[in-house]
Amino acid sequence: MRQNLFLILLLFLGYAGQAQKRELLDSVVLKASNIRTQSVGQNIVEIKGNEIKKYRPQLTDVLNFETPIFFKENGLGMVSSPSFRGTTAQQTAVLWNGINVNSTFLGQVDFNTLSAHGYSDILVRSGGGSAQLGSGAIGGSVLLQNQLDFDKGHQFSLNSALGSFTTFNQSLDYQWSNQKFSVQVGGNYVRSENDYPFLNSNAKNENAAFNHLNLYLNASVKLNNFHEFTFYANAFDSERHFPILESTQIRTKYQDENYKSQIAWEYVKGKWSAKARGAYLQEKYTYFQNIERPNLKDHGTAKSLVSILQTGFKPIKNLYTEVRLNLRKDWAEGTAISAASRQISKAHLFLKQHLTANWIYQAQVSLQHTEDFNMPILYQIGTDFQLNKNHSLKASFSKNYRIPTFNDLFWPGAGNLDLKPETSRQFEASYSFKHKRWQFGLTGYNIKISDMIRWLPAEASIWKPINTHKVRTRGIEGNAAYKTTFKKLDVQVKSIYAFTDATNLVTRNTLIYVPKHKLTAKLDLIYKNWNFIAQTIYTGKVYTQTNNNEKTALKAYPIIQTSLSYTYSNTFNWELGARVRNLSNENYFVVNYKPMPGRNFELFFNLIL
Repeated sequence: MRQNLFLILLLFLGYAGQAQKRELLDSVVLKASNIRTQSVGQNIVEIKGNEIKKYRPQLTDVLNFETPIFFKENGLGMVSSPSFRGTTAQQTAVLWNGINVNSTFLGQVDFNTLSAHGYSDILVRSGGGSAQLGSGAIGGSVLLQNQLDFDKGHQFSLNSALGSFTTFNQSLDYQWSNQKFSVQVGGNYVRSENDYPFLNSNAKNENAAFNHLNLYLNASVKLNNFHEFTFYANAFDSERHFPILESTQIRTKYQDENYKSQIAWEYVKGKWSAKARGAYLQEKYTYFQNIERPNLKDHGTAKSLVSILQTGFKPIKNLYTEVRLNLRKDWAEGTAISAASRQISKAHLFLKQHLTANWIYQAQVSLQHTEDFNMPILYQIGTDFQLNKNHSLKASFSKNYRIPTFNDLFWPGAGNLDLKPETSRQFEASYSFKHKRWQFGLTGYNIKISDMIRWLPAEASIWKPINTHKVRTRGIEGNAAYKTTFKKLDVQVKSIYAFTDATNLVTRNTLIYVPKHKLTAKLDLIYKNWNFIAQTIYTGKVYTQTNNNEKTALKAYPIIQTSLSYTYSNTFNWELGARVRNLSNENYFVVNYKPMPGRNFELFFNLIL
């Protein structure tokens, strides 16, 4: 497996941060990054590639510190599920260069099996986006993007880190471009024994080792000023041993192999633009029920073909329209599913207009079809109004959905072909303020979800998925940032706060693993060649049982991490530094019975040629 992956490689902040860019009305752009210009009324967090490298390579660590998303992590490096605005993991859509990569089996992404390495930036958009981004975009969406630049010459980078619990992290990246061609190729390998001791205990994290290999290749060619072809490819291989609490327990492990490839053609000339994309996705898992009996295992493979055709037109100066057609075919088979397939077709219409120099709106609607069940008509309307150079308002209203997964529909003896898609209606409104060195934003939202799919006991010991309770999540998200310079000292401070009230409207209980409070804060100091960073996350109490039993609730906890590095620049740039995680040695649990590590350390070295 890994020899094949290396052969492929050789062959080939501020939260409110960004106001809606308006260049789209002056020039037509269709790249995957058009999410920035097609998110009127909603907030986007943009995390640049140089910021991503300051975290562990797993996507969980990056998004946990940089966004209001809460992650339910079953121990360090283990299964990691997001809760975005109080919704479930299946209600967060993840897109790779414009293609939805949520698991066909589970309908969600394990964020510890998605490497954050190799992306030019990561965009996180809060709120509903199903009309534009498809199934699962209810709580929010995470977009992994590769931007290929031209005429930049050669660049090589090496990132190396050594940490506690025998953890190694190595990354290599190479980029080259001239006026016509652009190539990016690289890889990341991380390995850890992950055998951290449990605080206030003589035990340690047994059978918890993991390793990940992530390889990517991206290339683009400009045929002329109007035509561009782009190719993206990514391969990910992972093995994780699932932790045990007692030495007498059976030892298990889980293997993931994921492949993604995509080719895109783009044409832009005058008022017209067009783009065609085709993608192939494959996910494969193997679960070993007892590593001492390797033949005792479960497995599954899912494959997807995706084709997208879209065209944009600007009939008048301040109006942009776009039509997109999408066809997706999924197949799956394995131990639990003998054979299953599904085809989804979608037509999407987008409209964006400047009513005045300070007032902009967008509207979009999508019609979808599949033979499995009736699909709702989806829509989104958003507006952005600039009161003056310092103050702005925005609002968005949308209808969203989540399609049942293959496990929901076809699981032997339990699958339910009569399931309906989950649907939601939601509204949000935001205020933002910018003045010199200050930024501030405040957003309120309300989401109502109907026909939520839950697995419940049906007969004997059999659990089956059914459409059940209605859920309401509402909350407030705030952010603040300040930047200044004292002589040669650059200072940047930023913070994000999320209050989330997620309630089952039938039982009136709070949903499990949804904290009411999450706060992140970051202090970044640069003095000459030195860089000091201090960060903290405060996560409020969470319930672990649907009856909100206080005895089994997990207490609130703060986590602090710091780093200090020195950068030297001459014919090449290098950085040497150290990082301390969980500085206060907090004894905390994100998931019940899954202890997280205490204070741990990392040394890192980065080189850019």
